[in-house]
Parts: sequence; structure tokens; C-alpha cells
Amino acid sequence: MSRQTKRQEKEEKEEEKAAAATPSSPTATPSSESNLGSEVTPEIAAQVTSVDELVASANPKPASSPKPTPKQPNQSITETCDRMNGTIHVKVLKAINLPLMDYGKRQDPFVLVELDKSSPKSWATTDPVFNGNRNPEWEKGLNNELELFYDASLHGKEAVLTVEVYSNETGGELIGTGQLDVSSIVQKQSLEPKQAIVGLIGNRGEVVVEVWFGPPVRKAFRAAGRATKLLDARDAFVATCCSIMSTICGFVSKYTQMPTDFAKKYRKLSMAVAAMLGIMAAGALTVFLAFAVPTMLVAFFTFPFWIIPFLATSFFTAPLWVPILLLAGLFLLFIATFVFGLGVTSRPMRRKGAMISNKIKHSNVGKRVVYEKTV
Repeated sequence: MSRQTKRQEKEEKEEEKAAAATPSSPTATPSSESNLGSEVTPEIAAQVTSVDELVASANPKPASSPKPTPKQPNQSITETCDRMNGTIHVKVLKAINLPLMDYGKRQDPFVLVELDKSSPKSWATTDPVFNGNRNPEWEKGLNNELELFYDASLHGKEAVLTVEVYSNETGGELIGTGQLDVSSIVQKQSLEPKQAIVGLIGNRGEVVVEVWFGPPVRKAFRAAGRATKLLDARDAFVATCCSIMSTICGFVSKYTQMPTDFAKKYRKLSMAVAAMLGIMAAGALTVFLAFAVPTMLVAFFTFPFWIIPFLATSFFTAPLWVPILLLAGLFLLFIATFVFGLGVTSRPMRRKGAMISNKIKHSNVGKRVVYEKTV
């Protein structure tokens, strides 16, 4: 019995060892499932991605534009405004039934046109019509074609012109003013001239003009235009000073009638004396300018080298009349330079320059140089 029990125990132990050595039943364990999934996933994923690519190619998403920031505005808005920028051309033809500002005297009217709400102010003036009186007409030689820069970012959809007529003979006195709405011309960017009649407020006459829209002038030429407007303001200031001086002289002449009576009595003699004095003054001024301008240029380029030491030694070592003479010479040199500058930049010289520049500007080459790309 003991042997049988030992044998049974041996057999049971061997069966337990054999059961432990053999693999378990082929049930789906997590590890096996993961391995199987890893083998199948690449093919399925490739199919899924290919389908996604086909769908994306069939329905492409629109590219989202970057949001504008305060430092970087929306580019589409700025580009649109740049495309809308341009030049408003105003050609003044004539004026009708203007009132006379000073009866018995001639009236030389000129026209000022300004674009409202422009910054900096965009305005231009024509030349006065000699003896235009009540019905003046402007020709090509009188700079009657005016150009006003239009900035779409400032004006939006509105563009209003203010037309003012002045009398040049009465110290720039205002004859009348009116307004003209050119919004439709600006919005359509019409290149064809359109005639319009501007009625002056208070039944003070009418102004006939032609208006059209063109490409903007380049920035460099716009800056040059502002310089000419500064010269116009200077001329207005000089004219005001001259009118004040003439008023003072007229008031003083009431108490000094003896030279006037002598001139009336001996008219030929007085005219001869005045002509001789004028010729002498012109000759003296010409000679003085002939020496003053080269001296000014030499003094300007060599000032630090010898003029300052010479003046310093002259003031302290020379007699008293030498520094006085030097100061008087420098003062006269300054006056001569000032007068020469006024003459070169005077209104008649600028009119001739404007006529030449207009001819160049409206030529085929000038249009490419002065203006930007066509609208």
C-alpha cells in the first residue's frame, strides 16, 4: 500500500509539472491583442489618411487672413484707400456777372479752389486776368488748370470743393464764394472732363469750371507744390505790407503837397528826373548784386577760416570806422541777398516756371515721371 501511495504521489507530481510546463489555452490576452492591432493598424491608418486627403483636396479651406492689430492695420483697407487716392483736376474757364469791387477802376480777378477737410490743406490759385472786370476768361497762359490731391482715408465718399473769387487790384478782396460737390466724379474716377457751374453765394456771379479725376502726383512733387504755396503766402504777406505802407503814404501826402504840385506843373521835367534816378538805381543795384552774390558765396564757404579771425582782430585792433564799415557792408549784403531772393522767387518768375512745368508735366514722359500709375 505504501508503495502504491508513493507511486500515485509521484504520478500526481509529474502531472502537475507537465501541466505547468505546457502553455495555457489560446485565449486572447491583452498583449496578443495589442500585437495584432499593431500589425493591422498601419494599413488601416494609410487608408484613413488617404481618404482624409481626398476630402481635404475636394473641399479646401479658405486661408484665414491675419487679424489687424492697432500697430498693423488691415492691409486690404489701406490698399483700397491707396487705389482710391488721386488728383482732382479743376480747369477754370470763365466767370460771369461778377460785381465790381471798386467802381471806376479795373478789376483783375483770380480764383482760389480748395478741397474741404483736407490735411494738409489742398488748394491752388489761378493767375489774375488783366482787366477782367465782370466777365473774365482764363486762358492756358494764366495757369487755369489746378490740381488738388485727394486722400481717400480722410474724405471717405465725400469730396466738396470751395471756389473763391478775389480781386487782385483791391488788395485781394473777396468777391464771392461757392461750393461744388464732386463726389460722383471721385467715386467713378472719371477721366473725362465734366463741365460744371458754381454759383457764388448771394447772387454774386457764377464760375464755369471743368472737373475730372486722375492719378495721384508722386510725393516728391507734392512737397515741391507745398513750397510754392509757402511762397504764395509770402507774397500775400508782402502785398499786405505794401498796402499798409501805401495807406500811410497817402495819409502823409495830404500834408506834403509841394512836391506833387511841382511834378504836376513841370511834368516832363519830373518824368525825366524820375527816369534818370530809376536808371541810376537799377545800375547801382546791378553792380552791387554782381559783387554781392560772389562775395556771399565765397564768404559762405570760407567763413570759418578767415572771416571770423579777421573780424575779431579788426574789432579790437583797427580804428573804429573799420568795424562800422564791415557791419554796414554785411548788412547791405544781407539786404541785397534778400532782394535778390525775392526777385528770383517773385510771382512773375513763378508764373513762367509754372507754365514750363505744366507743359513738361502733361507731356508723355512727364506723365510717367510726375504721376503715379494710372487709375
